[in-house]
This record gives sequence, structure tokens and C-alpha cells, in this order.
Amino acid sequence: MKRLHFTPDDLLRVRIGAPLGALGETLLATRTLQRGRTPLFDGWRSEVVTAVPENFGVLADLVPADGCFLDLITPTRGARTMSEGITALHLASREELRREVACVATSEWWPRTTQLPGWAAHLPDRDNRTLGEVATAIQSFHSVAFADRWTHVQSYLDVAADRMARTMATDGVEGLFATLAPYARWRAPVLEVATRANCQERHLGGRGLVLVPALFVWPEPVMLHSAVDETAPMTLIVPAIRDIADFAAAWGPRAPNDALNSLLGRTRAAALQAIAEGCSTTELARQLGVTPATASEHASILREAGLIESHRQRNAMRHQLTTLGAALLDGDLDKGLRIA
Repeated sequence: MKRLHFTPDDLLRVRIGAPLGALGETLLATRTLQRGRTPLFDGWRSEVVTAVPENFGVLADLVPADGCFLDLITPTRGARTMSEGITALHLASREELRREVACVATSEWWPRTTQLPGWAAHLPDRDNRTLGEVATAIQSFHSVAFADRWTHVQSYLDVAADRMARTMATDGVEGLFATLAPYARWRAPVLEVATRANCQERHLGGRGLVLVPALFVWPEPVMLHSAVDETAPMTLIVPAIRDIADFAAAWGPRAPNDALNSLLGRTRAAALQAIAEGCSTTELARQLGVTPATASEHASILREAGLIESHRQRNAMRHQLTTLGAALLDGDLDKGLRIA
């Protein structure tokens, strides 16, 4: 557990940051692929592991499954696309890269079963050769890990960040922190963040905190901070998804399923597909081209069949897939998972 101590100034400096971008998410996906059984990502892993590029070991050496990892996210902050991320990596401050390497080389949280490879010390070199090999490995794994889904994932994370910002605007910082459960718990003036490491006390000291939603940061948040700017706010990367239905929505729609159309009827199958993205009854009606009353009826039938679940959010009824609904939409009831 990490215990983040807030001052009044820190609470005034809490904000929502933009999603990590393609490079950052790819580095987090590197950890996820190496980890043991995590039901939420098992379907994704079973697909990706068969196509892992030969140079994946370069990333695995820098980003092990557990413990700390070499932070190449902070030096490339602000880059959304992979090309922007790679450019930012090559232009990153050599001093910042040097400090990042030194930080993990001496960290007590680096996995005891592995060692930071010796070649990592050459990442800050001016000739860019080592850094270029890392960049190539990131690009290779990104194409496998996300295939053609990155644009949809990026849109999903943008929406997640906007939702967090609206929550903070309407419910305040405490309301925002409440949405982080069970990954974090607010006990004023301390935010307790669930991690696998032993208890650590962190005093923000007026720097503030940036919250960023991510797809492959699960099951515990990740804390990052600048190695060269002590006044920069801490960054807390939090899970943007909670269950397989969320992952299905983040991963994007699949090709129409003719068997599903035959089973449910074309309109109800379209409703199930629309709900995979997460929507309200009004939004569902708009997508189906029917009245809200008809959309509500379709949702009720799907809910009674255990394919979706609904909850009221202020004045709207929101719908999302259940695990069974996601599996049915995917046409893979044996796995019970919807994967790309």
C-alpha cells in the first residue's frame, strides 16, 4: 500500500491528466502479458502470446511483470500516437533518462529475481543506438498487442478521462476519490492506494496529483514522478476498466454476428452491440432509431436474460454488458471472454 499525504495545497492541485498514449499503454501491456493468470486479460493474452515479436525480451528486461519498471512514460508525456511517442523518446532529456536508469538500478522495489540489464546504462547515449532498439521493440509489440484496435482504445480512454473530470467538477475531489474504490480509499488527509509493495508513506508536499486512466494498469494503480523536476506533481495511473464488460467496450466492436442476429433478432442483437460501448437508454434509442420506450423494453429483455446489467446514474439509466453478454457477443461461450 502507498499512503499519499495531502496538504490543502495538494487538494487544490488535483487534476485529471490526458491518457498515456500509445507508447505508455504498450509499456503497461508488456507487464500484463508477463503476469500470471489475470482473468480480465486472459483472452487478450491467449491471442497475443502466439504472436509475440522476437525483440519482446528487450521490453521485458526493462518492464518486468511486478515491482518497479524503467519509466519511459514520464519522459514522453503528452505523446498520443505511437509515432509521436517514439519521436518524444528520441528527444527525451538524456539527463532524465540517466536518472531513470539510476533510480531503478538502485531501487529496492525492482524484482529480486531479475536484474536491470547492463545495456540499459547506454540508453542515455548520444548515438541513440540502444534507445533505437528499445523504440523498435515498443513499436513491434504495439502492433501485436493492439492490432487495429488502438484508435478505439484511445477514444475509450479519452471518454474515461472526461468522465473523471466531470465527476470532480460536480462532486469535488472527495467525490472523485470515491470512484477509485477498491483501488484506492480516501481517509482525509491520506489517499491509500492498493499496491503489492509494503506500506510506503508519500508526502506530496504541495506538488499535487495528476490522475490518469489506463487500460493495462490492473489490478493496482501505478505511481510515477519526474526524476528531474521535484516540483512536478505526482502521477497516479488508475484502472479505466473494472470487468470483462468494460474491456469489451474498450476493445471496440467486432464484425456483425449472423448467428447472434438469428438468436436475438437483428434489433436486439444491435442493442447488445450498442450496449457493449456503454450507453444510456436515450443513447440506445438514438443508435437503434427507436423510441426510448422501445429501447427500454429491449434493455429489459436483455437484462432479464442476464446479458446486461443496468444502474441509474443521476437521471439516466446506464447499461453495460455482463460477462455472459460479452461472451455471447463474441460467439465464444466456452471462454466466457470477449477478445480481439
